[in-house]
Amino acid sequence: MPGVARRGASVSRSDDDGADRTFARASRLRARKRFLEVYELGQRVHSSYFVLFGVRGETATSRLGITATKKFGPAVARNRIKRVVREIFRNHRSIVASPVDVVVNVKMSARLESYVRLEADFAARLGELARRLRA
Repeated sequence: MPGVARRGASVSRSDDDGADRTFARASRLRARKRFLEVYELGQRVHSSYFVLFGVRGETATSRLGITATKKFGPAVARNRIKRVVREIFRNHRSIVASPVDVVVNVKMSARLESYVRLEADFAARLGELARRLRA
């Protein structure tokens, strides 16, 4: 069958243009200590669906941390919104020229919103955060 990988066949993680389309572990903020540093020292940008916190990065690449509290909903809903935010960040990380560490707090209003609207809002706020960090 064309277009279907056979068992044992390698699967490409890039598109036809050769650009890498993965979200590596090195691109994620995972340590609680770093989350707290970003909250304490970083710039804050509010939107209808998110609160973004950001500081200049300590690594060569921009990193993302996401929080969705239990108030947001069951684990399925929290994990889905985190996947959506990771995908949006991955597609728009070129907005921030220099490396930054970004923590995103997801608001309840994001739960029922469309991907397109979340993407537009996140991209605009990420650009605003990048401008504030350059100043």
